[in-house]
Amino acid sequence: MKKTVLTLLCFITSIVLFAQTEERIRFVSVTPSEETGQDYSPWLNDNTDSLVAQAWTNNFKWVDVTLKLEKKALISRLSFFDAEGVFSDKPASIYAVNGTEKILLGTFEGPTYMTWIDMPLAQAVFADAIVIHKYSNNIPQKIKAFGQPITALSAFTPVPGRVEAESFAGMNGIQTENTADTGGGQNVGWIDDNDWMDYHVKVATAGVYTLKFRIANGWGNGQIELKTFNGTVLTTLSVPQTGGLQAWQTISTTAYLNAGEQILRLKAVAGNWNFNWFQVEGAIALPGKIEAETFADMSGIQTETTSDAGGGLNVGRIDDNDWLDYNVNVASAGPYAFHFRVAKQYGDGRIEVRTAAGTVLTTVDIPYTGGWQSFSTVSGTATLPAGNQILRIYAVKGDWNFNWVDVQPTAPVAVPSVITFAALSDKTVGDAPFDLTASSTNTETAITFASSNSAVVSVSNATGSWKATVTGAGTATITASQTGNANFIAASNVTRTLVVQPAPTTPPTSSTAVKIPIEAGRWYQLNNVNNGLEGLFDGVTNVDVNTGYGKVLSNFDAYYPLQPGETMTIESIKFFDGSGMMTDNPMTLSVITDQWQIIPIATFTGQEYNGWVGPYPTRPTTGDAKFKLDAPISNARYLVLNAWWGYPTEMELYGSYTPTTVPVTPIPQKSIQLKSMFGANAFEWDFEDGRNPDIIDETKMKAVKTFRGIRHYMDWEKLEANEGQFTYNPTHSGGWNYDAIYERCKAEGIEVLACLKTLPGWMLATYPEDQRDSENVPLRFGSDFTNPASYIDQAKVAFQYMARYGFNPNVNPALVSVNSTPRWTGDPVNTVKIGLGLIKYIECDNERDKWWKGRKGYQTAREYAANLSAFYDGHKNTMGPGVGVKNADPNVKVVIGGMASAYAGPDYLLGMIDWCKQYRGYKPDGTVNLCWDVINYHLYPDNSNSSQSGTSSRGAAPEISSAVNVVQKFVEAAHKYAYDMPVWVTETGYDANQGSPLKAIPIGDKNEYQTQADWILRTALFYARSGVERVFFYQMYDDNFLNPTQFGSSGLINQDFTRKPAADFIFQANKLLGEYTYKQTISTNPIVDRYEYQGKSAYVLVVPDEVGRTASYTLDLGTAGHAKVYTPQMGRDTADVQTVPTVAGKVTLTVTETPIFVIASDQVVTSATSTTATARLGSAELTDKGLNQSVRVYPNPSVDFVTVDVANEQAGPVEINVFSGSMGTLHKQVNGEKSSGGYSREINVSSLPVGMYILEIKQGNERTFRKVLKANK
Repeated sequence: MKKTVLTLLCFITSIVLFAQTEERIRFVSVTPSEETGQDYSPWLNDNTDSLVAQAWTNNFKWVDVTLKLEKKALISRLSFFDAEGVFSDKPASIYAVNGTEKILLGTFEGPTYMTWIDMPLAQAVFADAIVIHKYSNNIPQKIKAFGQPITALSAFTPVPGRVEAESFAGMNGIQTENTADTGGGQNVGWIDDNDWMDYHVKVATAGVYTLKFRIANGWGNGQIELKTFNGTVLTTLSVPQTGGLQAWQTISTTAYLNAGEQILRLKAVAGNWNFNWFQVEGAIALPGKIEAETFADMSGIQTETTSDAGGGLNVGRIDDNDWLDYNVNVASAGPYAFHFRVAKQYGDGRIEVRTAAGTVLTTVDIPYTGGWQSFSTVSGTATLPAGNQILRIYAVKGDWNFNWVDVQPTAPVAVPSVITFAALSDKTVGDAPFDLTASSTNTETAITFASSNSAVVSVSNATGSWKATVTGAGTATITASQTGNANFIAASNVTRTLVVQPAPTTPPTSSTAVKIPIEAGRWYQLNNVNNGLEGLFDGVTNVDVNTGYGKVLSNFDAYYPLQPGETMTIESIKFFDGSGMMTDNPMTLSVITDQWQIIPIATFTGQEYNGWVGPYPTRPTTGDAKFKLDAPISNARYLVLNAWWGYPTEMELYGSYTPTTVPVTPIPQKSIQLKSMFGANAFEWDFEDGRNPDIIDETKMKAVKTFRGIRHYMDWEKLEANEGQFTYNPTHSGGWNYDAIYERCKAEGIEVLACLKTLPGWMLATYPEDQRDSENVPLRFGSDFTNPASYIDQAKVAFQYMARYGFNPNVNPALVSVNSTPRWTGDPVNTVKIGLGLIKYIECDNERDKWWKGRKGYQTAREYAANLSAFYDGHKNTMGPGVGVKNADPNVKVVIGGMASAYAGPDYLLGMIDWCKQYRGYKPDGTVNLCWDVINYHLYPDNSNSSQSGTSSRGAAPEISSAVNVVQKFVEAAHKYAYDMPVWVTETGYDANQGSPLKAIPIGDKNEYQTQADWILRTALFYARSGVERVFFYQMYDDNFLNPTQFGSSGLINQDFTRKPAADFIFQANKLLGEYTYKQTISTNPIVDRYEYQGKSAYVLVVPDEVGRTASYTLDLGTAGHAKVYTPQMGRDTADVQTVPTVAGKVTLTVTETPIFVIASDQVVTSATSTTATARLGSAELTDKGLNQSVRVYPNPSVDFVTVDVANEQAGPVEINVFSGSMGTLHKQVNGEKSSGGYSREINVSSLPVGMYILEIKQGNERTFRKVLKANK
C-alpha cells in the first residue's frame, strides 16, 4: 500500500498577489549535469504515452537535470505526472533557479500512479529554470510549470534609484490621481489602514540603504511599514502631518536590502495620506563631505536655505537632544577628523558623534559664531570601523545651525607612555621566584623586563606573567620597558636595583664525590633535531656533538628529568673542550629545583682547546679546583642544557647520587583487534558530492566502508567561518552536512577521529599579509605561544563541537549556539543539538611540530602542551565557561595532534609531559594531570629515516625500517611516563608514483601497486604486534597521482571510487580477521603471528623483507586435519583460499612477502558482520553478476601495465579492446579464454602516448567500458 505523500518543503508564508491570470510557462530545453544514458526529452512534451525511459548502467547516482523555462516568470504552481512508483528513500528534490540563486520547492516521492499531482507553492518564486535533483529512475514522468511571466508584470526598477508610487506590480485598496507635487504625474491616494502596494526592484548590492518617501498628510498620524516579499519587516516610520493631501514633504529612514530581484511591499499600518514616490540611496562614502540635509533619519530638526558659501540648505531649529542619522560607508578603519560647519547666535552648543548602538565616538563644543548664518568650522577626532554603518549627530546642547561635516582620515596623536615601577627589596640566595609588576598609562602595549646580570637574577614570562628568579649573590639592575604604538610614544625605561645577599654558609665537609651516572637517552630536546645528545656522554672526546641542521629555533633547551626517588648533589662539573669557540653563544647548564626554580650552574664557551674545563670559563683556577662549583647544588628535578649550536665533546658531573626507587616493570600486552589497524584519512568530500553536499553519496560511501576508522581532516573554517558563529549542517563554508557523515559512520560501525586543524579566515586576518598561512600556530597574531589563554578561540570551537557530537546530553544549553541565519533563500537552517553521541575522539590540530613552516607554524613541545591544556579543559577550568572539550563531554578522548618529529624519538612527547608536571600538577592519585588521552604520531617508513623531509629515495618495508625503533620508543615512553596510555599512528603509507621519495617499489614480478598493497597490509600487522592501538593510513584518494611530490599518490581508492589493490587487501583482511585480537609472535623470520577470537586461533605469516624472498615454515595446528590458507587478491572482495591437509596437525607452507592467513579447518572464520559463518572457498564468492559489475581495472592511472579482472561464474572467451579516448583509434586487442572461476589479464600500455583510453571488455553477448589514464613515468 502506498502510504507516502508528495512532500512539500515550504519556507515562505503565503501572500495575496495582485490579480493576474496564471498561465503555463513551458520548458524549452533539458540538460543533465552528467550523462548516464537516460533520455529526458519526453519532459518537453505533454504526451503521457511518451515517457522517460528507465536507464540502469551508470545511472545509480545523483544527477541534476535542468529544465530551462521559455521566459523568466513568477512560478506559483508545478504539476507532475506520476507513473514510476514510490521512492520515499531517495525522493527527487525540486528546485527553482533564478540566476545564481537556487531555491528548494519540495520533494517528489511518486505517491500515486498514472495521475497528475499538483504542487501549489505557498510562496511564488522567481525562476528562469526548474532543476530536478534525482537518483537513478526516481523521477516524475512529466512536469508542468505555471505562473506569471515577468513581461506580464512590471519591470524591475534598478536601485539605488527612484520608484514612482503608481508603478506598483500589485496593490490592495488604493487609487491613483494627478499630483500637484513638483514634476507632476500621478500619486497614490485613498490609502486606508492596511492597504498595500508591491514594487519590483533589482538591488545592485546588499547593504544598508537610505529610503526617502515623498508623502502628504492632511490630518491624523500615518505609519508606513516596508516588508520583504516573505513578510520580514525591513523598517517602520511615521508619516507626519504636512498641511494637506497635496502639501508634499520627504521623510526618510534606513533599511538593509539583499542584492538581486525582489518584491518590496509598502504597507499602510495607519492610512489617510498620499504617496508620490520613494527613493533608494546608497551609503555616503567616507572619507568625504556629508551635507547636513542628506540625513537618513532625524528627530526634531528642520531645513532652511543657507547663506553659507556654496548655498543650498542647512539644518536648523536644533533643540537639546535632537539628532540626525547618516548612512555611511567607511573605506578603511582608523582615526578620522570630523570638521563641522556650524553657526550659533548665542551661548555654546555641544555635538556628540555616536554609533547606531549609542556609543559616543567624539564630542565637539560649538562656540558663539556671530549669528545664525555666520558659519565657522569646529573639529573633533573619532576612530571608525570599516564598512557600512549609521553615524548619529546628537545635539547634547542645541540652538545652532548645521551646514555640513567633512570627514577625513587623520594620523592618531600619540601621547607619552609613563611606567610606574616600585623599588625592589633585597633578596637572599635561595629565595623563591617573585613577581615583577609595573603599570603604565599605556594599557595597549605590554611592559617587558630585563636583567643586567643573569648570574644574579634572571627574568622570564614563560608562565604568562613576569617573574624574577634569584641565581646568585651580587647586584643587578632590572629594567622595565614599553614600546610605543599608534596611540602612545614608547616609555622611558625605568630601572630598579636589586641586591642579592649570599646564602648562610655551613662549615665545609670532606667530599665523597663520585661520577654521577647520566642515561644519555633520557635527554630530550625542545627543537626539531636529527640526533640526540648521546655524544656528550659516550667517553669520546675527539668527536664533535652535532644534533643536526635546519632547526627552527636558534637557541633552545634540552631537559634531563630525574626519576622518582632519584637524587643528585652536584659538586663539580667537567667539560671537554674540543674544537670551536662560542663566547657569544655559550652553552649553559642549569638545574630546575623541586620548587621549579631555574638556577644556572655552569657555562661552556669553548675558549680552550683539547682539554678539560670547569663551570666558570673566566676563572683562572687550576687543578681540581677549576671544576668545583662555588656551592654544591641539590634538590634537582631537571638538568637543563641551553645551547645555540655548539657543545663540548664530553660532559661529566661529580657529587653524590641516589638511583631511582621505582622498579622496572614489563609493558603489558593489550588486546588489539586487527580491524583497529584499518583506518584511513578522509575529508568531507569523500562522503558527499560537492554539488549536493547535504546528503551522503552512496557510491563514495561504499568506498568508505572499506575502512573501520576514519580520521576526519576537518578545517576550523568549516565550523566557524565567521567568528563566534558555528555551523554544522550545513557548514557555512562549503555547505557540508557533518551530521549526516557522522550518523552514517556510526550506523556502519566506523569510528571517527575528528581532527580539528588549520586557522579560519577571520583569525588569519589578524596576521600581516606576508605571514598568513592556514597552518600557523592556532592563535591570534602577536599572542604568547606559551600561554594557554592564547588558545581560547580554538578551545571554544572545540567545546561547541563536542557539545553537539559528544555523548553528554546535559550540557548547559545557554553555552551552546549556532549561526541560524540561512545563506540564501531556502538554505537549510542550523539548529542547536546537544549530545548526539557520534564522536568519541577529537584530535587537537595536526603536526604542531611542523618545522618546515618556520616559527609561525612550529610549536615547541611545551608550547603545544599549553595549547592542549586550553583545548582539554580550559586549562583546568581557569578560562571561563564553554571552553575545552572535557567541559562539553567529560568522557571524550583527546588525541595529541600527530607528531611529525617522531622519527627522531619521543622527545616532543616527553617535553609535553614535563610541562604538565609544572603547570597542571598532579591528580589526587599521584599521577600527572596530563591534558590528553591518546599519544599519536606520524611515520612514513623510508630508506633513510627522513620521514617527511623528502630526502629519501624510496619507501621501505615497515619491518626493516626505522618504524621498528620508533614504535618501541613510543610504547616504552607511554608505559614509563604516561601510565600505558594508548599509542596511535594516524598517518602512514606509501606513494605509487615512481618519482616520490616515499614510493613503493616494484619487486620481482610485482609492480608498485602490488608492493604497495603488501606493505600497507604488513604495516597494519606490524603495528598490531607492536602494541599500537589504532592506525589510519594516508589517505583515501590521491591528491595528484601525476605529481611526484610525497603523499600525492598515496591514495587507497581509485578516482572511480573502486578499491586499489592495497584497499583490496585491507578489505579482505578485515573480512577474515577483523574481529580477531593479536596474541603473540611465534616466529620472527618468517614472522608468524597468532590472533584469537572467542578462543579460536588464526595465524598470519609473512617474510619481513623487500627483495622477493620466500621461506618455508611448518605451522602446528594441533589436531586439525586441514588448514584453510587465505591469500589476499587484487581486484576481489575475498581472498583466495586453499584447503591444505595437515600431517599430524602440522602444515608446511611457503611464505612470501605477501601475508597469508591460516585457520584450522574446524574453526570458525569471523567477518565484521558474521560470527558464525564457516570458512568458504574464494570461488564461492563469485556470483553470477552482470559483466559491468564483475569487471575491475587497475591501477588507474597507470604508467606501464593495467590489469583487467573479471569475477563471475560465466565461462568462455573474453575480448579486451583498447581505444584512444580522443580519436577512437583501436590501439590493442587482447583475447583470452575464461573458466568458470575468476579471470585476470595484464595489458602492457607502456608504449602508448600519455592520455585517456577506453577499455572495451566483451564476454558473450555483454560488453562494458572503462576509462584509463596513461601517465608519464
